[in-house]
Amino acid sequence: MTAETNRWPHGKVGVVAIVGRPNVGKSTFLNQALGYHLTAVTNRPQTTRKHWRGFLSTDDGQIIFVDTPGIHKEQDELGKSMLFSVHGAMKDADAVLCICDPTRNPGREDNLVIERTAKSKVPVLLVMNKADVADAEQQEASRAAYRAGLPDLRGEYLVSAKTGDGVPELLQATRDLLPEGPFLFPADELSDSYERDIGAELIREAAMELLYDEVPHCLAVQIDEWKETEKGPNIMATLLVETESQKAIVIGKQGSVISKIRKNAQARLKDNVEGTPRLALYVKVSPSWRNRRTTLRELGLS
Repeated sequence: MTAETNRWPHGKVGVVAIVGRPNVGKSTFLNQALGYHLTAVTNRPQTTRKHWRGFLSTDDGQIIFVDTPGIHKEQDELGKSMLFSVHGAMKDADAVLCICDPTRNPGREDNLVIERTAKSKVPVLLVMNKADVADAEQQEASRAAYRAGLPDLRGEYLVSAKTGDGVPELLQATRDLLPEGPFLFPADELSDSYERDIGAELIREAAMELLYDEVPHCLAVQIDEWKETEKGPNIMATLLVETESQKAIVIGKQGSVISKIRKNAQARLKDNVEGTPRLALYVKVSPSWRNRRTTLRELGLS
């Protein structure tokens, strides 16, 4: 242990992977735990496409959360990259939070989650989300399904990521599973993600809320320029789609849709950057970008 390490705070410190099927509230939980809007949240499956790390530091420890894409049956190179991200996060973790949604009947994707989680060599906590809406019968059905496939669970917790109910107790139980050691990141740091990457997620979140039914998984955001000024950042971003018809939908009649996206995205950005952001959006057709590894790497998705 170096002298530099000795000067860092010590406590319960470790990496915790957050896993589950798509749209169970993993990102909502992380944002709730951090008290900060780090990752995109919509009511649409597969909103999270890569893993995001968020740091929760307290007087007695530091949890490095890794939010992962929903576990699903991959259909393209993007899907393969997403599942590879999940595998890497679980392999490097000190503990796993397996989140399920009791309001949805356990099914094939839950079985995929159970199958992958069962291979983990570290402690696993079952987190039943949506306690504010799931009834007792639904909770019991999810509990039974996950218990059957994960007999060595270290605990079960009922929470509402939306309201925060049950989250403090879950955080304490998670912290108790971690080893003692020095903090891995400065205590005042919330993430190691670049501001522009978080910005891209917030723009995509705004677009997904308006466009999901028309352009479900074909939309990506690329930050072309992020220039800091005294008044706030000037941001130029491109929305990537796969066809000309999707481009027309994103732009809308006389630019009506992209104007709404820009307005909504700018409001989200304002809550997460210093000053007042100025945002310019463009739309580009990039055929089959989800199956092009070069594009996925450029977008930080591979």
